[in-house]
Amino acid sequence: MYLKSLEMLGFKSFAEAKIQFPKGITAIVGPNGSGKSNVVDSILWVLGEQSTKTLRSEKMEDVIFNGTEVRKPLGLVEVSLVIGGLGELRLDAISGLPSELSEYQELMITRRLYRNGDSEYLINKTPCRLKDIRNVLIETRAGSKGHTVIEQGRIEQILQASPQDRRELIEETAGIVRYKKQKAEALRKLEATQQNLVRVRDIVAEVKKQLNSLERQARQARSYQTLQQEARGLEIELLSRDYRTMHADLESVDHEAREVEAQEAEQVAEQARLDSEQETIRLRMNDAAEAISRVRDTLAGTEQRQSQALTAAEVERNRTELFERQRMQAAQEMERLAADQEQAQSEIETLRAMLLQLEGDIVEQEVQFQQADVEAKSLAGHRASAVAEEERARKDVLNLAVLVANTEQSLTQVTARQQETAARAERVSREQEQLVAQVAGLDQQRDLLAAQREEASGRIQELMAERQAAIERIEGLGGQITGLDRDIVKFSEDVAGVESRLGALQGVVREEMGYGREGEEEGTALKTCDGVREALAEWLVIPPGLDRAVETILGERVRGWLVDEPSAACRAVEFLKGKELGRGAFLPQQLRWAPEQAALDSSASWWPTLNGQAGVVGRATDLIRAEGASAATLSYLFDGIVFVESLDVALQLWQQHQWAAPAGPTYVTLSGETLDAAGVMTGGGSSASGGLLQRRREVLELEARRTAAVQALEQARSAREDAAAELGLGREDEQRLGRAIREAEMLELSLQKDDAGVERQRGELHRRMEVLAEELQRGLAEQARLQEEFQSSHAQLGQWVAEKVGQETGLLHVRERLVVIESQSLAIQQRLTEVRLSLESMRGRREHATNDIARFTQRLDAAQRRATDLEEQVAGLVEATENSREEQTRQEALCRELGAEVDGIKAELVAAQERQAQEMAGLHAVEETLSQVRQSLSALHDRRMRAEVRKAEVKAHLSTIESTLAGTYQIEPATLLLPASDQPVPEGEEPPAPVSMLETPQLRAQIQKIRERLDRMGAINLAAIDEHRELEERYQFLTTQEQDLSTSIASLKEIIQRINRTTKDMFVETFNELQQKFRDVFSQFFPGGRAELQLVEEPLEEGVEDNGAREPGVEIVAQPPGKRLKSITMLSGGEKTLTAMALLIASFLIRPTPFCILDEIDAPLDEENIGRFTSVLRSLSSTAQFMVITHNKRTMAMADSLFGVTMEEPGVSTLISVKLGDLQPA
Repeated sequence: MYLKSLEMLGFKSFAEAKIQFPKGITAIVGPNGSGKSNVVDSILWVLGEQSTKTLRSEKMEDVIFNGTEVRKPLGLVEVSLVIGGLGELRLDAISGLPSELSEYQELMITRRLYRNGDSEYLINKTPCRLKDIRNVLIETRAGSKGHTVIEQGRIEQILQASPQDRRELIEETAGIVRYKKQKAEALRKLEATQQNLVRVRDIVAEVKKQLNSLERQARQARSYQTLQQEARGLEIELLSRDYRTMHADLESVDHEAREVEAQEAEQVAEQARLDSEQETIRLRMNDAAEAISRVRDTLAGTEQRQSQALTAAEVERNRTELFERQRMQAAQEMERLAADQEQAQSEIETLRAMLLQLEGDIVEQEVQFQQADVEAKSLAGHRASAVAEEERARKDVLNLAVLVANTEQSLTQVTARQQETAARAERVSREQEQLVAQVAGLDQQRDLLAAQREEASGRIQELMAERQAAIERIEGLGGQITGLDRDIVKFSEDVAGVESRLGALQGVVREEMGYGREGEEEGTALKTCDGVREALAEWLVIPPGLDRAVETILGERVRGWLVDEPSAACRAVEFLKGKELGRGAFLPQQLRWAPEQAALDSSASWWPTLNGQAGVVGRATDLIRAEGASAATLSYLFDGIVFVESLDVALQLWQQHQWAAPAGPTYVTLSGETLDAAGVMTGGGSSASGGLLQRRREVLELEARRTAAVQALEQARSAREDAAAELGLGREDEQRLGRAIREAEMLELSLQKDDAGVERQRGELHRRMEVLAEELQRGLAEQARLQEEFQSSHAQLGQWVAEKVGQETGLLHVRERLVVIESQSLAIQQRLTEVRLSLESMRGRREHATNDIARFTQRLDAAQRRATDLEEQVAGLVEATENSREEQTRQEALCRELGAEVDGIKAELVAAQERQAQEMAGLHAVEETLSQVRQSLSALHDRRMRAEVRKAEVKAHLSTIESTLAGTYQIEPATLLLPASDQPVPEGEEPPAPVSMLETPQLRAQIQKIRERLDRMGAINLAAIDEHRELEERYQFLTTQEQDLSTSIASLKEIIQRINRTTKDMFVETFNELQQKFRDVFSQFFPGGRAELQLVEEPLEEGVEDNGAREPGVEIVAQPPGKRLKSITMLSGGEKTLTAMALLIASFLIRPTPFCILDEIDAPLDEENIGRFTSVLRSLSSTAQFMVITHNKRTMAMADSLFGVTMEEPGVSTLISVKLGDLQPA
């Protein structure tokens, strides 16, 4: 396998080039900066190099040809490398090579890059990936890494490397690098797995604690449920007995009410007869009253007409005075209008005279404007011809100026080169003087280096102290982060606990309100019904502490819904029946309820007395609000309800005041007991878990707790992030100090090396002085040649300058004539502008005068029309004054006639009033009899009302029992009236236990005992059963995860140990083999000398413990002929270079590559060592292909082929190839 050809298109300085590589040794030569190293860069680039630093570029797009003064930049770069000799390899064993490529004997690798950043890779013109190219070359070690390219600075890098860095060179030769990558990846996985294991164990411990607590809670919850079921059965039996008793009481009260109604009907008939007789008398009284009313109306009408006549006479007198005043005002206005007419006529005459004068002036200005316009057009023609002549003269001057400038530039360049040559000669002289001074100053430099070494040692001590302080700060921050992690875990558990309780309560509340369980199908929610708005429990805004009381008031209605209208409620009821979801209550948004009248009738009589008394919390309609609620809805739900603090307060208020039902207040305590105005009391024990409203309030409180816990968790996480950031900065400081310590140590070592190289510099200074003397002679010859060139260019410049002066004189005359024309044109333009402005001003004045004449004419016409109107108005006022005086006389006569008529009507009114008094006496007798009947009827009504109240109370109790049985226990009350054997049993349930043997008081006592046991159990978390089951499953899952992580850690540790053993064996094997090859190659470079590689342990840094993972470094010791064995750092420059070359060549011999590129590595060698280097290189060329970039003639002579790189065109490299074998004589 060998390189056959390289084709470059637009790579760096190569616009286009192609190289045919022969086998053997190829030398690439050329001056500095011509682009030799760009050939190496192109090979590295096409083989997949991604480092811009290795390619000597700032960014990857810099490798694209950037153009020159005569060439345009290219938009892409393309390099193709053809590799031959593939038939010698087993292509099937190379992973990643496409199967169809095994048929080819050559492999062409192509890489393209566009300026927009897109890139392409091809193998034999088939698109592929970079990974495919690397897979093809990895087994042959012909990639961009390894020993394929030994670039500039590689020798110096080996010489200045630490023992650990040299060990990496051997590991690269042995192929250990990929194992180290695998080990690093395994270590990262191990660390991550260990951290995960610690976290899992912490979580397992916390879950275990929670599991123990939840297990106790779950046992309590199961006991609670058992007792609750027992209490439920007893309560159902007690309610059944109460229901039967109340049903019997209802029938008895209903019979009594019917008897009272019959007696009441008889009294009602008697009352009706008396009412009829009373009505007859009242009708006769009404007739008399109507007659009196008619007489009074007649009297009032007559009096009113008399008053109107007096008023009309007074009005006519006022109108006469008003008409006189208006006539005088009209006469005054007519005099003022006559004066205005005379003034307007005078203004019109003045404006017409001015308008005639303006017309003449406008005609005169228009004539002047036309004359100036003709003159301006004539001057424009003269100016155009002058401008054309000036442009021709300017171009001639410009051409001569270009010639003069070019000649002056040539003179400037020659002068600059002369100055440069003189400066170079002067610089050479100064450099010679400086070299003499440098030789004298080397001794002083040795003393300075000693002082610098001492300073570097002190700096190292200071940096180590700072690093120790940084390590202590890092440990403190680590402890702080650990504490914050514990806080985060605690807050996370709090959030999880609150969310668990919140989720359970939210599910219960949603189900009770009719939304359906969360996660179930949407069809089970009442919200989906058309016309159903929102749940009553969500709609009401209840103050804290009143939840239990409001639930007592509403009963089953607490689970009610708001609907648009009763028809929507019908649809919702059908929905409940169809889904078998039980019963529900529905309130239309527009109730048939008169809140004002209800409030007036129910609370106006008693609330002012109760308001403000001790123990009274307030009226329900005042305390409870709802969003967008109407007064009718709240009044319907809470009318007549008063909240009190306790049952004792309610009983005291009921006893103090005698308000009766139904108008009286109903007292409701904060704990849910009720006492109505009739004295009916409801109360007793209730569930400790509370009702729907209490659970909903608990949901709101839990949501607030969750928000606070989440905020605390976020604050802890933020604090941990801040501490982690500070920890990162501390670690960066510690790493920075570590690097600074290593740099200081390297500086100290460098100072030692500089001290050892002072003597070597003296010899180099003498050789430099000889080179400077030769350079000075070449500079003097160059100065003579430049002087001749300067004189020739100076003569040519004089000729061009004279022609340029003549052309500039002619151009000046043309421009002067053009300036005169411009000034004349400017004067005419100014005159045109003045005439145009004057003309526009006169036209404006003419238009303004015309408008003023029209305005005064309109004002004169208006004044004339107003004078005519005033004359007509004065004539009308005179006539109206006469008419008003006649009407005043007539109204005064009418007033006297109406006074006599009023006296007759008053006598008739007195007679009608006497007749009405007689009818009134008869009415009083009938009313006395009717009053007796009404008293009897009232007594019967009271009896009936007491029966109705009793009946309403029984029905209310029955309704409460029915709603409790149907809503709470899902039992149809009607079935309780059947015999026990006929009562239905729900499918899937056992028949109820026979508890009827107990008496009712004993049954109540038994229920009370169970309730007391439930109350003593305290708050029970019923969700604990499900939470315990879920947490148990999580505990089992985490335990399994813990076992898996422990197994993974053991597996990773075993893998790391296996990698350590493998790499150790490979290193030892390669080290021994490299040791032998290194000795052999060194003996070829230094016959009679010897060298070896030694494993050395580097000393530990202060404060760092040995963890057993440190590996020994590699030190190079050599003994050239006639010298003692010493470290490579103590050898001379040439010896160092040859020793490093020997190590590289030995490594190459162990892991050879098909081809190798050497970039000026022979530069530091002298003639004798060049010979040794070329002989070794020749011996290796039989097994590998070499390309050497060199400036050394002996290396060129040894090569089989020679490629020259030149830059004939600035910025563009070209290639010249010579096969040296063809030049040898036959």
